[in-house]
Amino acid sequence: MQRHSHARSSAISPDAPMNKRRFILWRDSDRWMAILAVALAAGLGVAIALFYVVFTTIRIAGPSMEPALLDEDRVLITRGYDVPGRGDIVSAMVPDEDGRAVRVIKRVVALGGDTVEMHGDRAYVNGERVPGGANNDEVDVWIEPFVVPDSHVYLLGDNRPLSYDSRLVGPVPIGDVRGRVVAIILPLYRFSIIH
Repeated sequence: MQRHSHARSSAISPDAPMNKRRFILWRDSDRWMAILAVALAAGLGVAIALFYVVFTTIRIAGPSMEPALLDEDRVLITRGYDVPGRGDIVSAMVPDEDGRAVRVIKRVVALGGDTVEMHGDRAYVNGERVPGGANNDEVDVWIEPFVVPDSHVYLLGDNRPLSYDSRLVGPVPIGDVRGRVVAIILPLYRFSIIH
């Protein structure tokens, strides 16, 4: 019986595992790669924490805040907001017609101690006209001057004829203000920071 011997090649393929470059922490180039990987992971962790701990996102439903916010805009909102200011757009919980709490996105037009008066959909705070609303006296909302209670805010939609706001639910306790709208994030062509 004849045996055939096969000669083995002494050449090693460049793809062989032994010749692949291995990660070695004390090598400068590898150390920088490790630092970069850790930095990217930390950055991702911070971004996730910001979005789930500090901010939330909400989709606008309806035209009540046009032209500032449009139907279907997705906005970035802070979680919590203790000191609302006039002109801020906020997220708040208010009772609906059946007394259930619903979230609304509206503009703060008056703070505790301010005097509010409504003529149609025109608002006056401390005797001065507040921007927003049309010159529409046919709207069946006439509110005599009254003072907003302390620790409350008066909220109105920018598109007042189509807005469910403080004209119907009254001043809103600051504790029911859940956050401030800080940016429009979607759609991308509408991206903008809201001051």
